[in-house]
Amino acid sequence: MVQEGELPTIAAEHDPDQLDDLTILRLTQEIKDVEASKNPLVGDFKPISVLLNEYKDATFRSKIKALGGGNAGYRPVRGDGNCAWRAFAFRYFELLSTLSKEEIEASSKFLQSRTGLLDAAGYSETGYIDFVEETSNLFQKLPDMTPEQLVSEFNNTEVSSAIIVHFRLLAAAYIKTHADDYLPFIDDGEGADISEYCNRNIEAFSVEADHLALSALVNSMTTVELGVVYMDRSAGDEAVIHYFFPAEAAVEVDPPSLKIDLLYRPGHYDIFYK
Repeated sequence: MVQEGELPTIAAEHDPDQLDDLTILRLTQEIKDVEASKNPLVGDFKPISVLLNEYKDATFRSKIKALGGGNAGYRPVRGDGNCAWRAFAFRYFELLSTLSKEEIEASSKFLQSRTGLLDAAGYSETGYIDFVEETSNLFQKLPDMTPEQLVSEFNNTEVSSAIIVHFRLLAAAYIKTHADDYLPFIDDGEGADISEYCNRNIEAFSVEADHLALSALVNSMTTVELGVVYMDRSAGDEAVIHYFFPAEAAVEVDPPSLKIDLLYRPGHYDIFYK
């Protein structure tokens, strides 16, 4: 058992030559979890130039510099497998917090209406209601919250986790109710199953979001456009930006449209500010 504050090592309690793949995977994840727990769930805004201190690689540095114009910056989130979901959720509420009380209420009503999508996908109300209510509670408090209070709210594990689960369920529900659109992308030639994919890759907590998950999340929200800035070793001096646009327009109510940007570095997402 790894104690809090103690960094586990694969060799500490086991003979490396006797470890099977699953044990190595479990121990490696323990190391990652301990390291991740040292960071806040949602951190403070930082100038993009701060990232130059983290990289010596010329490709990364040139892309960071290319992003550094104006007031560009980023907000780090904990790298625990939920980073993309948490980053998306925090920025969603952060953008809403700058709008009028009426616009916040319209967005709340719209997101509440999306429980119909969960029902259509076969989720039971008793299975999702607690997560939806936690999201609704934040909507109610949002008009009177300061930016610092919103950060504090997302550093509350119970609140943050509930909203992440809510958003994960929305994405999974969208895939399940639009299976024909997504099946070609998960078909491995061996009878791929939509429910199994969702259970393994989206509904499962702490599993990193892939391209399909982000697409489904945007489509399930219908009011959000997402841009992902890819900071990797691909060719070129500037980061590639991939955009996700909702496939359907919101029709139930008329909430404001939002534009969210995330910064991707291999295996991790943070919030990006242009």
